[in-house]
Amino acid sequence: MIAEHGDLKLLRLGPYSPMLNPIESKSSNDVHATVFKARVKAYLAEHRQRMFVQGAHLNMTEARMSLLEDAAIVSISCMNRHLVVPMALHCQRFVADALKMEDMEYGV
Repeated sequence: MIAEHGDLKLLRLGPYSPMLNPIESKSSNDVHATVFKARVKAYLAEHRQRMFVQGAHLNMTEARMSLLEDAAIVSISCMNRHLVVPMALHCQRFVADALKMEDMEYGV
């Protein structure tokens, strides 16, 4: 199948565990992720015109990465220990299982 698409490059990505990344949480109780995501989305909406302007960047991907970095820098001010502690606890629940290479359920 890959041979048919010579213009594509196969990327071998490492395993990914959303359970160990609190920003990926799907639970509505996870205010910590929701607050930060909402701030980032609001920033992106306010600066959406930058998504389509390359500016001084080498390419559009670099320009959009710069926009996301700016959104994170501005939005990080909403984070405090009351939001970060639940993030750490969320990850801690799954670290032992991950170290033992045990299966984990997403969304629990």
